[in-house]
Amino acid sequence: MLKASPGPSSKASKIVSLVVFSVGGYRLAVKAGDVGGVWPWTAPSSIPSGTPFIAALMRRGQDVLPVYDLASRLGVRKERSDGFCLIAKHPDGPVAVCIDDEMPALHLSTPEALHPAEPGGEIEATCRVDGVEVPVYALSRLLG
Repeated sequence: MLKASPGPSSKASKIVSLVVFSVGGYRLAVKAGDVGGVWPWTAPSSIPSGTPFIAALMRRGQDVLPVYDLASRLGVRKERSDGFCLIAKHPDGPVAVCIDDEMPALHLSTPEALHPAEPGGEIEATCRVDGVEVPVYALSRLLG
C-alpha cells in the first residue's frame, strides 16, 4: 500500500531556516533567505558618507559593496576588526556587514517555535537557540 506524503496544502509545518551569528558578543538571527553569503572579512576603505551607519566600501571580486556598521547600529562594541563578512540581501543591492569571528550557524526552526515580536519593528520574533532566547531581526528593516 502506498503512503501519501504531505502535500503543499497539508497542515505540515514548514521549516524556517535562520542564520545565527554575533556582533560585538550580541547574538542574533536573521532568515537565511536574507543572507547572500558569509566570507572572510577584508579591510574596507573608509569613505565620507551622509548615510547612517555606512562609512566604508569593500571590494569583493568585481563588486563594490557598502559596509553597514551593524555593531554601532545595535549599540554594541566590536572588540576586533577581523571576523567574517555577512552579505545581507537588501532591496538596493547587497551590503557587507562585519560580524564576530565565531562561524555563523544555520538553525532550523518551525514557525510555531518563533515567538512574534511587535509588528513593524526590526525584531520579527524571538527563537530559542541552544537554550538561549535569540532575537530574529528583519535585515531589510534593520539596514534601513
